Amino acid sequence: MDTKRVRSAVISVLGIGGFFLLWHLIAVSGLVDRVMLPSPAEVFWSALAIARTGELQDHIRASIFRMALGYAAGSSLGILMGVLLGRSTFLESLVGPILQMARAIPPLALVPLIIFWFGVNEGAKISLIGWATFFPVWINTLLGVKGVNPLFIRAGQSLGARRATLLLKVVIPAALAPIFSGMRVALSMSFTVLVAAELAGALAGLGYLIQMSALSFRVDTIFVGIVVLAILGFIADTLFMQLLYRLFPWYRSEQTGK
Repeated sequence: MDTKRVRSAVISVLGIGGFFLLWHLIAVSGLVDRVMLPSPAEVFWSALAIARTGELQDHIRASIFRMALGYAAGSSLGILMGVLLGRSTFLESLVGPILQMARAIPPLALVPLIIFWFGVNEGAKISLIGWATFFPVWINTLLGVKGVNPLFIRAGQSLGARRATLLLKVVIPAALAPIFSGMRVALSMSFTVLVAAELAGALAGLGYLIQMSALSFRVDTIFVGIVVLAILGFIADTLFMQLLYRLFPWYRSEQTGK
C-alpha cells in the first residue's frame, strides 16, 4: 500500500480519535450538564442497548432503503436533464430558468406539500430525498457537458460519428469528472434531507428515532441517531469514492493532481 495513503489513513484515525477524546473531556468536565451532553461511552452503551433489541438495525435498514431509492432516482434524473439541457440551447432556455428557481427552494419547505400530495407513505420520503439529490447532479452535469472541449466534438464529427455516438463516446465521457463531483455532493445531501423526510410520518428510520427520543427527552438516544447517521454518511462516501477509483483509475489521478 502507498505510504502516503497509509499516513493519510493514520492521520484520519488520529483526528477522529482526538474528536471523541475532546467530546469526552467536555462531557466529564462539568462545564455542560451530563444530561444535555452525554459522553461518547454513554452514547455507545445506549446504542448497544437499542441494538440488542434489534430496533437500531430496523431504523438503519429503513433509512438506507429510503436514501438509496431517493438518491438513485434523483441522480438518474439529474444526469438525464443535465445532458439534455447541456446539448440543447432551446431546452436550456425553456426549462433552465424553472429549474434554477426550483433549486432555491429548501427541501424542508416542501414537507407539508409532499405530505398533501403523497400522504405519509414511502413515496413522500423518497420524493423529498430525490428532490434534494437532483439539483447538485443536474447542475454539475450541465456544466460538465457544456464545458466539453469543442475540439473533441469536432474531431468526432470529422470521423463520421453520429449524434448518439458523439454523445455516448465523446460528450459524456469528457463530462464524467463534474458528474461524479455532483453525485458525491448529492450523496451527502441525501443524508442531510433524510431526517427531514422521516419527519413526514415515518414509523421507522434514524430520523424517526431522533424525533421520538426528543419527545421523551432521551438526549443519549438522540446522539445515537446523529452518530449513526454520521458513520453511515462517512461509509457511503468512502465506498462511493473507492468504487470510482476502481472503475475509473484516471479519476484518482485527476483528484490528486498526479
